[in-house]
Amino acid sequence: MLHEGCDRNRRLGSSKGVKVIGVNELRPGLRLEGLHPTGIAEIVGVRPVGPKALITYVDEYGVNHSLVVGETDLDGVRPISSGEGRLDGDPVQFALGIDALRIKNAHLLNPLLALTTANVEPLPHQVQAVYEHLLVGESDRFLLADDPGAGKTVMAGLYIREALARGWVNTVAVIAPGSLVEQWQDELLTKFGLNFELFTSAVGDGNPFDQTPFVIARLDQLSRNVRLREQLAEAAYDLVVMDEAHKLSARFWGSKLVKSKRYELGEIVRDSARRVLLMTATPHNGKDEEFALFLRLLGVQGRGEDPSELLDAGLMRRLVKEQLVHADGSPLFPARHAATVTYRMSALELDLYEAVTEYVRHEMNKMDGEERRTVGFALLVLQRRVASSPEAILRSLHRRTDRLAAELQRVQAADDRLLARLEASISGPQDADEWTATEEAEWEEEASAVATTARTPAELQTEIMVLTELLEKATRVREADVDAKWEALAELLQSPEMFESESGARRKILIFTEHKDTLEYLEDKLNDLVNGQYDIETIHGGCSRDERRGAQIRFRESDRSAILVATDAAGEGVNLQVAHLMVNYDIPWNPNRLEQRFGRIHRIGQRHECHLWNLVAAETREGDVFLTLMQKLERQRNALGDAVFDVLGEVLHESNLRDLLVSALNGAAPEDVERELASVDRGVADAIERRRVAQSSLTAEDVAGLRQRMALARAGSLNPTVVREFVISALVTLQGEIVRGSAGWTVRHVPERVRRVSSAIQTRYGDVEFEPVTDAAGLYGPRELLAPGHPLVTALAEVVLGDAGVALRQGVILDDDRSEASYAVVVARRRSDGMDRLVVLRWVSSPDAAGTPVDLGLLSALLPSQAPANQAELALIESVLAAMRARGDEALAVAYVRGAALAETAEGWDNARDVLIQGSRGAVVTESVGCPWDVQIEDDGVWKFVKAVPTGLVRLRAHEVAAQQALGDDYSICEF
Repeated sequence: MLHEGCDRNRRLGSSKGVKVIGVNELRPGLRLEGLHPTGIAEIVGVRPVGPKALITYVDEYGVNHSLVVGETDLDGVRPISSGEGRLDGDPVQFALGIDALRIKNAHLLNPLLALTTANVEPLPHQVQAVYEHLLVGESDRFLLADDPGAGKTVMAGLYIREALARGWVNTVAVIAPGSLVEQWQDELLTKFGLNFELFTSAVGDGNPFDQTPFVIARLDQLSRNVRLREQLAEAAYDLVVMDEAHKLSARFWGSKLVKSKRYELGEIVRDSARRVLLMTATPHNGKDEEFALFLRLLGVQGRGEDPSELLDAGLMRRLVKEQLVHADGSPLFPARHAATVTYRMSALELDLYEAVTEYVRHEMNKMDGEERRTVGFALLVLQRRVASSPEAILRSLHRRTDRLAAELQRVQAADDRLLARLEASISGPQDADEWTATEEAEWEEEASAVATTARTPAELQTEIMVLTELLEKATRVREADVDAKWEALAELLQSPEMFESESGARRKILIFTEHKDTLEYLEDKLNDLVNGQYDIETIHGGCSRDERRGAQIRFRESDRSAILVATDAAGEGVNLQVAHLMVNYDIPWNPNRLEQRFGRIHRIGQRHECHLWNLVAAETREGDVFLTLMQKLERQRNALGDAVFDVLGEVLHESNLRDLLVSALNGAAPEDVERELASVDRGVADAIERRRVAQSSLTAEDVAGLRQRMALARAGSLNPTVVREFVISALVTLQGEIVRGSAGWTVRHVPERVRRVSSAIQTRYGDVEFEPVTDAAGLYGPRELLAPGHPLVTALAEVVLGDAGVALRQGVILDDDRSEASYAVVVARRRSDGMDRLVVLRWVSSPDAAGTPVDLGLLSALLPSQAPANQAELALIESVLAAMRARGDEALAVAYVRGAALAETAEGWDNARDVLIQGSRGAVVTESVGCPWDVQIEDDGVWKFVKAVPTGLVRLRAHEVAAQQALGDDYSICEF
């Protein structure tokens, strides 16, 4: 399907002139004779190299070349005059070139460009992270360390879009835990229109990353495959984003540095990627030595152990939940409340509990050294399962008894063969830190079935006899259907807090357990409890990704799905803020998981105060430890606030808590446990203070300023219609092909000239759009968004500017139907404070003045004039260009605009503007000439943009119509 813009496809004319050229006069767009042996060359890039320059140019056949030239190399090289400022340029090429300028330099015209194309309403802290840290810092390595639930994926998406728009990157890789990669892919597409490919596996002999400029890869798939790590390094991505970066761990074992495979992957990324963004909510685990090792992934050596130094160096941004607010300044996160629900086991349950505890304690006391670490860890799984549910311990004892009995029957050789068989059966990854929650659960199930201290068949026979007795006790408990823990949960689920006060509907609740066996047991119990009125959803390590996603969607969207039961496989990457109630049916022995679980509901989008209930068995060894810990945390929360929940993992490490629980199982006195836990009181206050010192600033004044910047960015956004018309016209002009079907646009063919600009450009694009197409949930559809910063749009702009450069510099004459006065407009690149800026300036008469800023869209909104330029008009343009060159500005485009309005018409516009400004309570936009609005008004922190129109003259220019469409209710027209 061709577009009406195809008539822009006209050849550019030029006339030759002669003058000597020097190295310092070389600039993009300059056409030279004598540089290339076969004809005319056009410069597309210049980079100083001492007294010489590295130039990139295109020959007459569109082939790119690079060359280092000095003054003597330019002997005999003559520029072909572009006729700069002669006002006889091709108006069609000029119009297409102006749109290319607007698109390629969109980030200069609108410093918050990505906000205008993102299908998300960014929050102040997200805008601050991207536009005041990531995009302005001197370092190309950065650590984004905001608290959990702050929306770091949104910040990364904004950063990627801005980096693409600025031309900083052409290839991007996101590396995340396996459970998060599909969420990353979904969010980048549905919120930012960025189409990333999920990396699956390497096929063929080549480097798979060379074929995937935008890729999302699983952390452990890369870290555990040496060849893939090497290929990732060879690909040298422009930007690599690493999520959950705290998993990149290293530590000292004595004097030896021990690096995990994930850490080694982090080193490869650090050394090969041009830019690196590390993201984690827990950068400091409380161990200064390990934090210092982590900092090496940012290229920081010997900067010390103080996170505040990273803030000062511009290498880290960290905000905690208490600092985060909405645009109106109200708190972003509601309060959190935790309560402990105690229950007492029945005599039958307590007998089983004591018997299993005695078995575990007896077996562990027979071990020492590495054996105690491996087999002991497996035996503790039984201890956790007897505390979890009758079903979990019954199934575990069945599996263990059956497996050990089968081994005993097969063993006919020496005792050392038995040892080898049993050790081989429980072998797992050497570095347990690199396990996922699913892998850990699978290993625990296997190890708890076969790990044993028995080293002879006789010892194994004795252990099987003990297990048989335990199995009988567990069977009696299960058959008696007594479960005090379930009764406590059932009572809680029937309490008034679980139901809406007006409708009586059950509120959604998330229940966490550690074991799949308990999950299945609870699913049956809960189905009986709700009696078919509600659906019970489940997520565990055995679920496929589609099953996990389906359960989440049903829980979020269906009123019938009121209860979700999950293991810690759902602790990463599952956002369930549709619920604000949660139960820890099993309390994890890893303190970090407590906060991870709470973070599933306590995150952006949560509108209600969050409530957590921890179920604890009174008068049991580990129950007493947990009860003491919860009481201390509650006292600290009352004194120090909700931040207590966020520092527990830093204060109380997993190994410390496990050791404390094992001590309790071995009969440690309550006062000893109390003494060990006393460190929590001291540690929590210290950790909160460390967070305060090592956190960034976000004041009320910052929020007000960010809100203002966001409003202006939205007002100055480039309308999608401009991008669509440009892409269609550019593709037709360059012999490409684009069609529109019922499902959106398809770019059937991208010309080779365009593909040569970047390896990230494909030969075709299917299912693309130029503006967000959202579904019922307000998310982008599964279509790629062609907007400023997209590689194809950027490449089209570059090629068009190369072709239209002559017309832009020659300039054209336009008519302004609102102004009686005529004026000159010049678009120029200005170097200021080490930064390139695009300026669009207007002169009515004298070039001595600095010029009045105008909107670049003005040149697209005005129509070409029919009469050629006269000497007075040419003289003004010539003097303006000379004045700009004297200031060091590089003119990119020039136009002379003739005032075509009658005196009374122009006076009507001026009077309407004056009336509006005089009656406005807002601040006047000084650069109102050529802008879509005359006045911006701030009303209770919300900015409105208003245009003054004389009565009866409501026709607006194209760019003003675009502004009205983009701003909606925030843009209004006042007639006077």
